[in-house]
Amino acid sequence: MTTNNQNIGIVLSASRMTDMPKFYPNELIEEVEKRRSKGQLIHTLVMWTKHPKSLLVDPLYSYLKALRNDGIQLYLQLTITGMGQQQMGIDSGGNPIVMEPCAPKWEDSVAALPEIIDLLGNPLRIRLRVDPIIRFKDTTGAVYSNADCMPKIIAATSPLGIKTYSFSFVESVYTKVIQRFSKIGATLMPPTDTERADFKAWIDQLSRQYGVGIFSCSVPGLPKSACIDGALLEQLHDSHMPVSKKQQNHRELCGCTDSIDIGGWPPKKCYTGCQYCYARSSY
Repeated sequence: MTTNNQNIGIVLSASRMTDMPKFYPNELIEEVEKRRSKGQLIHTLVMWTKHPKSLLVDPLYSYLKALRNDGIQLYLQLTITGMGQQQMGIDSGGNPIVMEPCAPKWEDSVAALPEIIDLLGNPLRIRLRVDPIIRFKDTTGAVYSNADCMPKIIAATSPLGIKTYSFSFVESVYTKVIQRFSKIGATLMPPTDTERADFKAWIDQLSRQYGVGIFSCSVPGLPKSACIDGALLEQLHDSHMPVSKKQQNHRELCGCTDSIDIGGWPPKKCYTGCQYCYARSSY
């Protein structure tokens, strides 16, 4: 039996290009309402942020509760890397290197999760992104990485019912990132093929230990996965409303299904200030 396309809801993504919940909540609301006013059937609003408490502040908090009451599913792509406000090495001026100067400390993000889960209605509606994993050498030659934060973050969050995690690596593919690191006297150290395989074996062990799924996000040499997964969103929806499961194929290793990004173009500035940012950051 075929499904009437008129009954297939759309997925809105807010946004892969900038942190809308934190810095552009009014624009997020306006973009959703623009589509609702046109009669578009919204299946799920997927939000991306490093600032989970931003979902708990009005006007966004009350608006999100109203969306849920109207049958629109909320799904959160929450990034917690363990690097928020953490000093990691010394720069060329003798100052501490802080990779995520304006991101919350990871413990503060975790503390907000029970209230976030209550807002979303289900912990399975959170994909927790320990993303990216970075490794670099500072001016003294010391090597730093946040990889060791992954087990701590999973141990603190999986008991809340979160079952899906993802990661990627900071790679030497963006000239502006390489230049930014060069200015502060740091050198990126992306993983070798052997190290990727070793990392995959390590996260497989973590998956078994904590009973969760840990997926790579468009990482060369590792399996394809979907951050926006139509089949999962359909399964999690309170009424199991059908949604498109067609893959968008923006990138070869991206398995995400159809969604509409409402972040706008060009990307709005993000003021979290991450040193490794390859989008339109505040730099």
